[in-house]
Amino acid sequence: MPRIKQHPWLAILLCLSSLTALADSYQNCGQNWNLKAPPQRIVALNQHSADLLLALDAGPSMIGIAYLDDDGRAQAEGQYHGVPVIARQYPSPEVLYSLKPDLVVGGFASAFPNNFSSRERLGAIGVGSYLLESACAGHDEDYFGHIRRDLLTLGRLLDKQARARQLIAELDADLSAAAALYQGRDIPSVFYLDSEVNGLASQGQRGFVGVLLRAAGARNSFASIDRPRLVVDSETLLANDPDVMLLADALWSPASRKRRLLHNDPVLSRLRAVREERLIDLPFTQLVPGITSGRTALELARRLHQKQRQAASD
Repeated sequence: MPRIKQHPWLAILLCLSSLTALADSYQNCGQNWNLKAPPQRIVALNQHSADLLLALDAGPSMIGIAYLDDDGRAQAEGQYHGVPVIARQYPSPEVLYSLKPDLVVGGFASAFPNNFSSRERLGAIGVGSYLLESACAGHDEDYFGHIRRDLLTLGRLLDKQARARQLIAELDADLSAAAALYQGRDIPSVFYLDSEVNGLASQGQRGFVGVLLRAAGARNSFASIDRPRLVVDSETLLANDPDVMLLADALWSPASRKRRLLHNDPVLSRLRAVREERLIDLPFTQLVPGITSGRTALELARRLHQKQRQAASD
């Protein structure tokens, strides 16, 4: 039987094809990245990145989560929806490396510091990484677009494309329902209290909360200040006198502690929203871009509408 001569270029092409099949290329934060194989050992840094992965049915492949923001019970029990909690905040590089992950997903840029846990260092040892698009440097204000891109990209990497499309459809349906709920109604002003630990921390014009409030038919009472983060004093807030106050409920700054401050402080207790009990608590992870953002906009629209009815009847 005659031997078939194999050209060298054919062997090279076959080799390259096999490498392409093993390395999945994807875009994230405006750069091209590669994942050697479908991830089987995923670590989520930040609770809202874990929530997005869990919604994509990645739970069986998740081996750890770090930095819970508002689930004290999971923190105490060491399990978050069946996934081990590996650190109260970000894990050390030694802890992260010991888990031998093949994909690390972060929710905030701080998840990948410029040390041995940086995305470049992880990539150098064959570990894939992904940062939620809303946390990328220089990102725009299209936060709901960021969530859609996260779902599409991670859905493809996890081979969960159909689930990703379903979640995007649910997000859009919730946003449409929120818009229909507040259409034709007054637009209340809302002050967002992120933390009271070092002053009254909030967000200005740039930031997700302002976008979330607009989706719920409200406006950020400090939207005129072109900054993503700001700290206001009590007298400035009293002069601003918002219709409603939105309180983040976080492990490091519980909503209950914020409420005590608002009711006991001699200046803050004079705010209309405090006197008339127009305060809304939401878990911190619902106040950052993530898988719950559509449902949060709809819930917020309903609760704001309820507060408006109460105010009108008083």
